[in-house]
Amino acid sequence: MKVEKKADEGCNVKIAVKAEAAEIAAEYKKVESMFLREASIPGFRKGKVPLAIIRQKFADGLKQEAQQACFRKLYPEALKEAGVDAIDLASVEDVLFDPATGFSFTAVVEVRPEFDLPKYKKLAIKPGDLTVKDEAVDQQLAHYRAAFAKYEDAKEGDTISDGDFVNFDYKGSYKGKPLSELVPEEKAVCGAEGHWTQIEEGRFLPEILEALKGMKAGETKTDVSVKFPKDNAPEAIKGKTCKYDLTVKSFRLRVLPDEKTFLENAKAESIDAVKKDIRERLEKQAVQADLDSRRNQAIELLLKKADFAVPNSQVRRQTQAYLQDLAQRAQYAGLSADYIEKNRDQILADAENNAVRQVRLGYILEGIVKAESIEASDDDVKQGLEKIAAAQREPTTADDVRKRLEENGNMDAYKDQLKAEKALDLVLAQAK
Repeated sequence: MKVEKKADEGCNVKIAVKAEAAEIAAEYKKVESMFLREASIPGFRKGKVPLAIIRQKFADGLKQEAQQACFRKLYPEALKEAGVDAIDLASVEDVLFDPATGFSFTAVVEVRPEFDLPKYKKLAIKPGDLTVKDEAVDQQLAHYRAAFAKYEDAKEGDTISDGDFVNFDYKGSYKGKPLSELVPEEKAVCGAEGHWTQIEEGRFLPEILEALKGMKAGETKTDVSVKFPKDNAPEAIKGKTCKYDLTVKSFRLRVLPDEKTFLENAKAESIDAVKKDIRERLEKQAVQADLDSRRNQAIELLLKKADFAVPNSQVRRQTQAYLQDLAQRAQYAGLSADYIEKNRDQILADAENNAVRQVRLGYILEGIVKAESIEASDDDVKQGLEKIAAAQREPTTADDVRKRLEENGNMDAYKDQLKAEKALDLVLAQAK
C-alpha cells in the first residue's frame, strides 16, 4: 500500500492511498463469501448460488460492499503509516475500486491545529472594585422591604408613585400616523386599553413610566415622547421619537411595611442585622463579578494573541450546543418564533463565531496544561463533582454525578475540563 500525505486548507490534510489487487483480495473474498451465504435467487437454495451468478446479479452491491470493507481496513492503516492523529474524517474523494487492479482513494482528514502558544504569563489584567458602597446596601434594603409590600386601591386625590400598579390606556403615533399602521405586528408598542404595569424600572417603556408618575385616576397626558433605540426596535421606528397619549383608568398604591412588620417578615432582629447580611451578600457577588471579569479579560487577551484555524467538525458540534442552549433560554425568556426567524442569520453567525472562539480557547488552554504539566487530582475531581451535585435541582450526590459521567464515557473529558480551568486560574494568578 502506498500512502502520501499532503497539506490542505485549515486543519485538513489529504491522505492519498493506493492498494494493489493482492492487498484487497482477502477483503473482497470475505464479501463474496457473505453474498454466497445470504443471497436468495429463485431456483437455487440459499447458500448454493454459483459465484458467477452472484457476480452478475449483485455486481453493484458486491462492489459497494467490498469497497466499504476495504476502506474500513485500509483507512486506519493509512493513518498510522502517515503518522496522522485524525480528529474526524471530513470526506473521501477520488475513489477507484476494481478487484482486478486494486483500490485507491483520497481521505480528507481533520487534524489538530498547529499554532504557537501565546504568552500567557504576566498578562495585564485590570482588577475590579470590590468595595460595597452604603448606597448599594440601602438600595437592596429598599428592594427587600418592597417585597413585603401590600397594595391598596387608590382613593380620590391619590397620585401615582414608584411601585404602584397602574391600569391605563395608551396609543402611539409617529408624525401623526398611528403606530398600528406602521408596525401592526408589534401590538405592545402600538397601544392597548386597560393595560396593567408597575412603576418600576424595566417593566415598560421608561418614558411612559416616568410620565405616569404624579398622575391621578381619570387624567390624560398627550404627546409623551418615547425615543426608540437604533438597534433593538421594530424596523419602521428604529431611532425615531414617537408620541403617546396616556389615560389612567385606575391604580393600586404600594404600601410599604413599617419597620416592626418588616423585621417580623424578614425574621431579623434589627435593620442593622439585615444590612449586615445584605452587605456580606453583595461582597460575595462583587468577588464573583471580579473573578468573572478577570477571566473574561484573560480569555480575550489569549484569543487576541493566537488566531488560528480550528477543525470544522468541532466548530459544528459547539455551534449546535450553543444553539440548543440559546433555544432553551429563548423559551424561558418568552421570545417568539417570529423573532428568532427574523434574526436567524445573525443568530447563526453569532453561534458560529462563539463556537470558533470556544474551540480555539480550548486548544490554547490545553497547550498551557501541557506546558505547565497540570493534572486533575482526585481531590480536584471530588470537589468538582460535589459542586455539580450541589447545583442540581433534584437531590443528587457526587457519586451519582461520577457514575453518570463514567457510564456515558465522559469522565476523561470532565478531567480535561478541570485541567483547562486550572490553566486559566494559573493565568490569572500570574497576571500583572
